[in-house]
Amino acid sequence: MELKHRTTIISLLVAGVMTAGVANAAEVFRWVDENGEVHYSESLPPDFKDKGHDILNSSGLVIDEDISLTPPPPPEPTAEDKKELPRDQSGLPRPKALYSEAEMQKRMDNFLMLRYDSEQEIIDAMNVEIKQLDYDRRLLETTRASMIESYLGEIREAANQQRAGLQVPEKVSKDVNQMQSRLATAQASLNALAERESSIRTEFDKQLVRFRFLQEEWAEESGDS
Repeated sequence: MELKHRTTIISLLVAGVMTAGVANAAEVFRWVDENGEVHYSESLPPDFKDKGHDILNSSGLVIDEDISLTPPPPPEPTAEDKKELPRDQSGLPRPKALYSEAEMQKRMDNFLMLRYDSEQEIIDAMNVEIKQLDYDRRLLETTRASMIESYLGEIREAANQQRAGLQVPEKVSKDVNQMQSRLATAQASLNALAERESSIRTEFDKQLVRFRFLQEEWAEESGDS
């Protein structure tokens, strides 16, 4: 009985040692580098052995926690950082603007005054763009009118088939569906042209208002001088 008892104790001790060995082997260290980034590894870098770190077991549970691991809050952005443009998908900072808003407005004003000598030139330039849109619109409307005629023809054919007590051929049904889709596309294109015309008029109206303002401003400066 004593031998059996000793054997049981030895077995338990061996099992305990083996279990401890597996647990230690499964331990994962969690540590934070100087940039505040959290890392997980099976061993600590030499420089971090004496620094704060957590130990996790094989189940991901923290078995030894160091509260100093919590990364410090990010520093408040400086005035220079606030001027930085939003970062792109790569996370890299976008290049800083070459010109300030005031400088950019000044360059745009100079370009506007060099491009046009009068308000009428601005109106003429707008009308040229709208005239091109009118040409595109006429082509679309002509095409759409032709499609509507074809669509109505397909509908009449299907109606005649039904009145005669016949089944509408699959081809007719397919052609009707295709015509509906094409008509919807044509209408969407016409709507896009209407939006484009509205955008053109809005943009040229802004240029016209700015041109008048600059003319008055420059006239006042010339009068003062």
